[in-house]
Amino acid sequence: ARRERMRISARGITSYQLSKDGTKILVPLSGRLFVIERASGIIRELTSEAGYPLDPRFSPDGRWMACVREKELYVTDVASGIERCLTSGSSSTLSHGLAEFVAQEEMDRSEGYWWSPDSKTIAYQETSTEGMEVMHIADATHPDRQPLAWAYPRAGQKNADVRLGLISVEGGKTRWVTWDAERYPYLATVRWKDQAPITILVQNRQQTEEALLRVDAETGSTTFLLVEKDDAWLNLDPSMPKWFADGSAFLWTTERDDAWRLELRSADGRQVRSLTGTAFVYKGLVDFDSDQGILHLSGSDDPTQTHLYRLSLEATGSAPVLVTTEPGLHSA
Repeated sequence: ARRERMRISARGITSYQLSKDGTKILVPLSGRLFVIERASGIIRELTSEAGYPLDPRFSPDGRWMACVREKELYVTDVASGIERCLTSGSSSTLSHGLAEFVAQEEMDRSEGYWWSPDSKTIAYQETSTEGMEVMHIADATHPDRQPLAWAYPRAGQKNADVRLGLISVEGGKTRWVTWDAERYPYLATVRWKDQAPITILVQNRQQTEEALLRVDAETGSTTFLLVEKDDAWLNLDPSMPKWFADGSAFLWTTERDDAWRLELRSADGRQVRSLTGTAFVYKGLVDFDSDQGILHLSGSDDPTQTHLYRLSLEATGSAPVLVTTEPGLHSA
C-alpha cells in the first residue's frame, strides 16, 4: 500500500540512501537491507528476526539505521548489527513510525519518523485507525483469496487519530508532543534539521486553517510560529519551512495574496520581508545555502515559461536574477 501511495511500480532496487558523510550506502532489496562500504566495496547485510523493513534510513551520523517492522519502530547499530525495538503496543488498528493514508496520498508525506540532528532521538508518528470505516479490496487475478481489509478515510467519515512522540535511540519512555489536535487533526509536515527546533505544520480538517508550531524537544510542548487561513482552501508546500542551518530564521511560502510568495521569517515566526513579491510567478525552491545567503528558485515573470533564478538574502529588496536564458521550461 505504501509503494502504491509513492507510485513505485518497479521491482529490484527502487531506492537507496547515502550516509551524510558519504562513506556508506543503504540499499533495501526484496525485504533485506544491505550496507555498502564505499572505500572498501564490502557489502554487509543487516539481518533481523522481525518482519519486512519499511522506510529504512540512516541516522545523520551514520551510526544507526532505523526502519519500521510489523508496525513498530526499530533501530540497528550499523557497525555491530544489533537491533533494538523502540516502540510497543501495535495492533490491527495501531502503528508506530508510519504515515497514515491521508498524509501519504494527499499531503505528499510518506515518512512517519524523523531523526534528531544529533542522532540521539527519533520523533515518530503513532496512528490509530480504531473506529474507521473498513473497505475490502479483492484480487481479481485470485478470486479464491479473501479480500484485503483496509481502514479507509472516506470523505465525511472518521479519519485516523495521529499523535507525535519523541523517544531516545537507546529506548525508554516516549514524550508526547501536545497541540490542539481537535482543532488541527492533520499532521502535515515535520521538520528537524541542523540547529533548528522541531517544527510541525498542523491543519484543520476543512483545510482552511493551518498552524506552524515550534516543539520543545524536552517537554513536548508547542508554541505558535504562524497561522494561515483561507475561506476556501489552503494548499500545502511540503518543502516548507526551510530553516537556516543555525536556526536563526526560516523560509516560508504563502498564497496569502492570491499567488505563491516566498517569505523570510525570524526564528519566532515574525515576517521579516517578502522575497519574491506577487509579480514574480514563484514555482518552487530549488536550493538554499543559508551560510552564503543564496537561494535558487524556480519560476518566471512569464507564466508560460519556467526558469532558474538566483536570489541573495544579503541584498535587501533585490529581485531574483535570471540564470537560464533559453525560452522554455527549465528544471534544476
